[in-house]
Amino acid sequence: MMPDRQDALFPRAFDVHILLDDAPHYKGSIHDDAVARARGYKAALIPGAFIYGHISRIAIDAWGLAWAERGAMSARFRKPVYNHDDITVSAGALEDDGVFARSAVSVRNGEGEEVATGWVALPHRPVAPPDVTGLRLVPVPEDPPAVAPGALPAGAPLHSRQRVLSVEDFQTSLRAFGERHPIYSDPGIVHSGMLMRMAMGDVNAGWKFPAAVVLVEAEAQHFRVVRPGQTIATAGRIAETYERKGKHYFVSDEMLLADGVPVAKFRRIQIYG
Repeated sequence: MMPDRQDALFPRAFDVHILLDDAPHYKGSIHDDAVARARGYKAALIPGAFIYGHISRIAIDAWGLAWAERGAMSARFRKPVYNHDDITVSAGALEDDGVFARSAVSVRNGEGEEVATGWVALPHRPVAPPDVTGLRLVPVPEDPPAVAPGALPAGAPLHSRQRVLSVEDFQTSLRAFGERHPIYSDPGIVHSGMLMRMAMGDVNAGWKFPAAVVLVEAEAQHFRVVRPGQTIATAGRIAETYERKGKHYFVSDEMLLADGVPVAKFRRIQIYG
């Protein structure tokens, strides 16, 4: 795609009516309407991973398969988004630094409040994945160790629930995102939001945290597409931990592998206590 053609696709925006899927693991949590309302919220809180997934639509609509193969994005979550909210995802004009064509993204709710920011980008050439020979797959323990606030060690290896991505899991994820773009059925690639959720699920399953983990920020770089039937695993480490205003954070560097080959890397910031 030539640069002038890319310029013609930006700025762009679209509206989304947020509707949380009825996954069983949400029952009894803050992602359950009844529980959230009992705690004083207007409705269930939407996991940041879903807003991340909706932001990725900007990139897929603009760049299609090229973005799924080598694109990048980032999202920072600033305010809660609630079940049944209407949001607007907007992307600004393209900026080109000679390596990436990049567009700043803003997500606003129906009251005009900015609930998330970020960017989507397409490199001019494929990005070589990092060397993963030093990474090791650490299975999720049957009884994950409890970790106290401030006690998660920087440098600790991440965990993985190595498994085959089934067609059913793939289709369930598309329904959860309300995704209807034809690229996900032809050629049938896995949604960027699902890739990030799988890595996040692996990481968060490795410890018993003192409170519900809250996604603050996520950044991704893709290296190739993923398809149902591939074996998925996560490897990486806790890159950093810190405390701010009484809350404890960790930063994780994650490599998602499909059939042993790097397909995406993520850097995420989460509150864990």
